[in-house]
Amino acid sequence: MNRVGLYVLALLVFAADQATKHWVLFSHFRWSEEGLEIIPGFFALTFSVNTGGAFGILPHGTLLLAAAAGLAAIAIIVYSLRVRSPLPRLLVFALALPLGGALGNMWDRITRGYVIDFLDFHAGSGPSWHFPIFNLADSAICIGVGLLALIGTRQPVSRPEPASVLKEKL
Repeated sequence: MNRVGLYVLALLVFAADQATKHWVLFSHFRWSEEGLEIIPGFFALTFSVNTGGAFGILPHGTLLLAAAAGLAAIAIIVYSLRVRSPLPRLLVFALALPLGGALGNMWDRITRGYVIDFLDFHAGSGPSWHFPIFNLADSAICIGVGLLALIGTRQPVSRPEPASVLKEKL
């Protein structure tokens, strides 16, 4: 796959993220505090406004997090332009997912001042277990970073040559 594929996939992730957030924000059904249970006792759509980062870090760090997302996007673009073409398919996905996700959340922070979260996984009712509410962009970022970690573990480790071999080459 080439760089154009990477950027198209990132754009699709961005568009899907923004479309789902738009749907959540402007949906015609009423949101309750518990959310709209899709799978009772396990998954709900729950509207949440997040001015911070994942898992509640930097609760009012909207501008800092927007800048970090912008830097991450620039780093991914610069890296993709510097590596040899064609890019391996898995690497394209591993770079496109966090690029699209970072741009989606950055767009929210710049245009709204917060990120819309709505995917709510939990076990049981009440305080038994509740995963932090997240969105499609967060999912794309996590999956992409996971793929990058997988790619990193699959690369052969280069071992330094013994000193005797180095002396022979000199």
